[in-house]
Amino acid sequence: MAELTDQKILLTGATGQLAYSIGRSLAGRNRVHAIARFSAEGSQRRLEAAGLECRKFDYVSDDLARLDDDYDYVLHLATTQIPGDLDFERALEVNAVATGRLMARFPEVKAFFFSSTCSVYEPRGQTPLKETDPLGDAMRGHCPTYSISKVAAETVIKFVSGQFDIPAVIARMNVGYGPGGGLPVMHLESIKRGEPIYLHGARPNLFSPVHEEDYFRQLVGMLGEASTPPLLINWCGSQLVSAEEWCEYMAELLGKKVDFVYSDAFFPCTPCDTTRLHETIGETVVDWREGMRRLVEGGATDPRQGPGSRDE
Repeated sequence: MAELTDQKILLTGATGQLAYSIGRSLAGRNRVHAIARFSAEGSQRRLEAAGLECRKFDYVSDDLARLDDDYDYVLHLATTQIPGDLDFERALEVNAVATGRLMARFPEVKAFFFSSTCSVYEPRGQTPLKETDPLGDAMRGHCPTYSISKVAAETVIKFVSGQFDIPAVIARMNVGYGPGGGLPVMHLESIKRGEPIYLHGARPNLFSPVHEEDYFRQLVGMLGEASTPPLLINWCGSQLVSAEEWCEYMAELLGKKVDFVYSDAFFPCTPCDTTRLHETIGETVVDWREGMRRLVEGGATDPRQGPGSRDE
């Protein structure tokens, strides 16, 4: 699938970094209904200015029957991810149970896309993680409910996909970034303020960062490969890069120094194996240095909403 045109799309978590970027790229050539709570001032106007049709709607508590019946695709990027959160029942309800209800509501869609996370893997240091590797809880020290509820959500999606014969994609995002946010943008802002960068003690902190231009292309390609059982795939960049390396590169462009603080209390790195991704979609295009340079020169900002924040 080279492009997506003339489709009716439901997009959840539309105020978050990933969903906003994806929705903006889809709008104009498609009809995109963006649902969110829109509790942040100006969040709805921002989306409408980008060409999305906004509906104030909470997929967890509102009546799903209020949504249209004729969507071609559902892109589910909403999530709850609250640092330090210990309310496991709420996280499971939002990220897993409500996801199942949403998916079952649309049994006729061409594909249901679910944005998962590479933090569902058991960390293995600098070893790239395959889709078949053991699952674990990479975020237990930062957000204890997140990885566990995402593992539960993946299980729910597999069940609903089989029960209703819904083609689906479970895409485990690594580090998505662009002008609207992401981990490198958080680091960039810290560098500008002269603040240290906090990283896990198992150095170097390798990740597989993917620029928004590439993660949009990947999403469109994945929709064309949706299946029952769901396509399970790492959603990431083709290059392994350490957080230390991208921070030092951005600091050099700014003419600044960067200091690192290491602790095992911070979340560990989750580099990705890209074999399945490359076989299915192909390699990414934006070199990480080019992507980071654009952040420095383009005035990227971090809204601190996180990817697909339901709470906005």
